[in-house]
Amino acid sequence: MKIGIVNYSLGNVGSVYSAFKFYKFDVVIVNKPENLEDVDVIVLSGVGNFKTAVSKLKQFHFWDKLNDEVIIKKKPILGICLGMQLFADVSFEDGNNFGFGWIKGKVQKIKGNSIRVPHIGWDEVRPLDEKMFKGIINNFFYFMHSYHLIPEDKNVVIATTKYGDLEIVSALRKDNIVGVQFHPEKSQGDGLRIIRNFLETIN
Repeated sequence: MKIGIVNYSLGNVGSVYSAFKFYKFDVVIVNKPENLEDVDVIVLSGVGNFKTAVSKLKQFHFWDKLNDEVIIKKKPILGICLGMQLFADVSFEDGNNFGFGWIKGKVQKIKGNSIRVPHIGWDEVRPLDEKMFKGIINNFFYFMHSYHLIPEDKNVVIATTKYGDLEIVSALRKDNIVGVQFHPEKSQGDGLRIIRNFLETIN
């Protein structure tokens, strides 16, 4: 199984690559869209602005290719942080910006009473899916975001995080599409375990 991490000049590709390499997986950084054809699993990470991410993915011709590989060929994909948010229909960060539309829903700014934005640091994740969180010891993962994805279909939600009076979707799954709002590559041992569990659940 070959894993490809999309490099669209926006995100922490190096640390994600190192996390997958920890388990000696066959992983490559994909710099050209046509090289997505050579991998079995896709990883889309990202840190920053939704609008900029869409622009970069289109600029480097990854946008349409990702649609082909994920929707038509049904290749498994893991979205991390902004990568997961890009799965949604629309984001209201810096205007109205359309995402891939793979997960019906919207991306909105975190709002609530006594809530600090951005949401940065370790926080508890409450799993609803035993397979994805198998072997996890304490369920605390590292977050760094100001926006969160609100899916229309709550059945795609596989984990949540309580942040103030707000319940954030911290992980989701729909068929071959999996996303996590937290950063497994920054979450030490349990984060590495999430990566391993993801790959085990798609086999």
